[in-house]
Amino acid sequence: MDLKQLKYFVVLAAQQHFGRAASVLHVAQPAISRQIRLLEEELGVQLFERHARGATPTAEALFLVERASFMLRYAEQTKLDMTALQREPRGPVSIGLSSSLAAILIVPLMRTMRERYPEVRLRIVEGFSPALQRMLAEGTVDIAVLNGPIQQSSLTTLPLLVETMCLIGRAGDRRVRGTTVRFQRLGDWPLVMTGLAKSGVRLELETKAAHLDVTLNEAVEVETLDVAKRLVIDGGELTVHFAANVRKELEAKILRALPIPGLTLRRVLARASDRPASRATEVAMTTLAAQIREEVKSGRWTNAELEDA
Repeated sequence: MDLKQLKYFVVLAAQQHFGRAASVLHVAQPAISRQIRLLEEELGVQLFERHARGATPTAEALFLVERASFMLRYAEQTKLDMTALQREPRGPVSIGLSSSLAAILIVPLMRTMRERYPEVRLRIVEGFSPALQRMLAEGTVDIAVLNGPIQQSSLTTLPLLVETMCLIGRAGDRRVRGTTVRFQRLGDWPLVMTGLAKSGVRLELETKAAHLDVTLNEAVEVETLDVAKRLVIDGGELTVHFAANVRKELEAKILRALPIPGLTLRRVLARASDRPASRATEVAMTTLAAQIREEVKSGRWTNAELEDA
C-alpha cells in the first residue's frame, strides 16, 4: 500500500467512476484499475462495486477513505514541513472552535496569523466540544478548544481559562438586577437551555442543579446562543451562558448578565498526542493561546480567569 494507490483510491471514491477519476488524475484509466486491484489484493477486501454506471464504494472503502485522506494530507504536510525548515511555517491548519468561541476569537486570530505567518492557511471548523474531540482523534482538525477537564491520554492539552457563567436577560428585567445571582434562584424562572445535553454549559448547569437539589424550569431547548439570544431579546426569556459572548449587547445596554458564583466552565487547548504537530500547527497553537490570554488580561473576556499550564 503506497501513497499513489491511496491517492487513486481517494479520487475514485469521490468520483465513483473510473473515467472521471482518470481525468482528474491525468492518467490512463487502466493505470487506476491496476492500482485499485493491487490495493484490494493487498488488503483482502473489495473496495468498489463495478457496474455500467461506474464504481460504488463498498463499506470497507468508506471505512478506508477517511484514513487514506488523513495519510495523504499528513504526507503532504510532511513535505511542506521539510521545506519549511529553511523558511517560514506554511501549510493548512484546521482549528476546531465552538460557534460562540469563534465569534470572539476568529477576527483577532486571523489578523495576527496573517501578519506573522502569511503562508499558514487557517480553516475554522465549528462544533460542540464532543464532536471536536472526535475530530481531533480522527485527524479532521489539528487543534481545538475543548471544555475541560479532558481525560483522554490520546490528547495533549494546555489549560487556558476558567469562565463563570451568567444569568442573561433583557436590560430592565427585574430578574437581572444586582451584581450576582445565587444559583438557587435559577429554579424560580423558566430558562432557555442552550447547547447539547450532557455537554458544556448544559452539563455544568444540570450537574450543579442536581448537587444543590435545584429543579430547573426548562422552558425551551436550543442548540446555539444566537437562537437563545433572540428569545431573550425579543421574547423576554432568560438563559444561562457567558457574558463574553453577548458583549456587544451588554455594551449597548440591550442585555444584562449577572455572574452565578460557583458555576464555571474550564477551557483547554488540545491536539492529538499520537501525531507530531506540523510547524504551522505549532505556531497556530501558540498564537491562539496568546490571543486568548490577551483577551482575558485586557478584560474583553469578562468573568474569565487564566489557568496556569
